[in-house]
Amino acid sequence: MDSEYLKTFVTLAKEKNYTQVADSLYISQSSITKRIQKIEKQLGVNLFNRNTKSVELSKYGYIYLEYAEKILQLEQECLKKIDQAVVHDNSLIIGSIPSIGQYGISKEITNFIKDTGVEIKIITEPSGKLENLLHSNQCDFAFIREVKDRKYFKRIPYAKDQTMAVLPKNHHLANLRKISISQLEKEFFLLEPKGSRPYNLCVNLCKSSGFLPNVVYTDRQIENIVDLVADGMGISLLMSKLVPKESSRIVAIPVEPTVSTSISLCYMSDENLTDLKRKFIAYIKNR
Repeated sequence: MDSEYLKTFVTLAKEKNYTQVADSLYISQSSITKRIQKIEKQLGVNLFNRNTKSVELSKYGYIYLEYAEKILQLEQECLKKIDQAVVHDNSLIIGSIPSIGQYGISKEITNFIKDTGVEIKIITEPSGKLENLLHSNQCDFAFIREVKDRKYFKRIPYAKDQTMAVLPKNHHLANLRKISISQLEKEFFLLEPKGSRPYNLCVNLCKSSGFLPNVVYTDRQIENIVDLVADGMGISLLMSKLVPKESSRIVAIPVEPTVSTSISLCYMSDENLTDLKRKFIAYIKNR
């Protein structure tokens, strides 16, 4: 059944007045009558009880109204999904860990935009949140550190990094070429947010050396952590690429045992890849 006919029926069922329906739908009253009669002919029943004063639904009309409304709603949902799919096929949503600049992720994305002219939306979140976004189809790709959910994701290796001890310039260990984690047992630790993968990595590293770190400060903003380290509040364990190279108030020293982490471009393993998604994957692989 033509959706315009269904819309006419639903409107008349609610308004119960031909004149009002004609005004709201911008059609003539005769057109309304013809549409209703055509539906009734197809169904073989009368949908309205008509008299000179009113238009009321028949018992068949009440049944038909319930399903007509559902059909119109489903049609709107279908059209909305199609519109979203058309837009989505010409754009990408890419998630990334917050350190998007330090690992050159932002540069890779902007270069891809320049080469293809496509629209890309970027979301920055911790790795755990990014995995959830991929599962719920809220992003197409995500640059994730230390991927946990390997069963459902396809992964393209992107970068590796290693943990460094970040100390004030005047720290008594600042002249060492390497630092054992056990040497930091008595220090105050300034780390990334509790529960994040970098935080858990640092805590587990300390535990493996026989102590629990005394964490006195956490922050998602690396520059805040570095500033407080430089001011002498404590020390930190950060990935090498996250440590500002231009700072003269801190030193970054490799730790023992060496701990490396990897960043991967991830997407759902059951993903039905569009041409645009294939292009982005090829771009990252061949960079």
